[in-house]
Amino acid sequence: MPPVVINLVAAQSETGKTTVVEKLLPELKKRGLRVAALKGHLEHFDLDLPGKDSWRFARAGAEISGVTTPDSFILIGSGKSTSGTVAAAELLNEFDLIIVEGNKKSKNPKIEIVRSAVNSEPLLPDNTVAVVTDRDDLALKIPVIKLGNAPALADFIVEHFFDQQIKPVSKTGELTHFDLTGRPRMVDVSGKEITMREAYARGEITMNPETLIRIKSGQMAKGDVLGVAQVAAIMAVKETGRLIPMAHPLAIAGVEVDFNLVEKEEIKVEIGVRVKLNGQTGVEMEALTGVSMAALTIYDMCKAVDKDMVIQNIRLVEKKGGRSGHYHRKQI
Repeated sequence: MPPVVINLVAAQSETGKTTVVEKLLPELKKRGLRVAALKGHLEHFDLDLPGKDSWRFARAGAEISGVTTPDSFILIGSGKSTSGTVAAAELLNEFDLIIVEGNKKSKNPKIEIVRSAVNSEPLLPDNTVAVVTDRDDLALKIPVIKLGNAPALADFIVEHFFDQQIKPVSKTGELTHFDLTGRPRMVDVSGKEITMREAYARGEITMNPETLIRIKSGQMAKGDVLGVAQVAAIMAVKETGRLIPMAHPLAIAGVEVDFNLVEKEEIKVEIGVRVKLNGQTGVEMEALTGVSMAALTIYDMCKAVDKDMVIQNIRLVEKKGGRSGHYHRKQI
């Protein structure tokens, strides 16, 4: 799905368009949108002037030229048979929203800035969807948003352009693996603090009594069931980033696997996996994956004598570290 493109316009300069965009961007980011901001409808800019390196690169045949610093970049390209904004939008296809400051003649949806000290009356160019103003008496058929109220403007943009595509949210918070357009994403953890993270998960596999006796006595044809299951759990923990689509590949610090053989009432093997990491994201999925793979390995090694085994009750028992703090399941 291509990004939504909105032009932020005004009757003339000095209305504060740049300030509005500057305050709006962090609010849109809080709401999960990936946003690009462009200065629109300029004849030339300093980097593109004749004689500048970027101009020389373009003249030499580069489809895109530009400059970079250690932590940022500026790219310059031409639209050929289309406008610069359209060409830029094609390159920025992975973004949700592109805000273009300026260009009243654009065919894109527009939000107009009306500042009483500069232009007291709105122009309302074609396809204007809202007006942002410091006037309290401006009555229009389209939404009027108070100048300086960036959260309200961000809410309007989300509701007007994205609301029909937003994924449902849980009662406890947002589904962070979806952006506001419903596209899946790997959550950006680069801004999180590096802390010690720990997670402990448990699960179980029920079986016939004879099966448990064979496991204890080492009489399974495939060998040491619990020894192989332990190795499988450790391998699965290390491979979680490859198995779970939105899980991050992690440098695991430690894995502990424990088994408890229950011979009363429900005959079963209880499995526990504890994972530790010093990093920017938790290891709950790693612990749960480890438990799952250990249980599957036990089933694989014993299925020749017991196909009625049931893997069940895989759950997170405890997690430590990170912004959400310490979690411990009440009913273990």
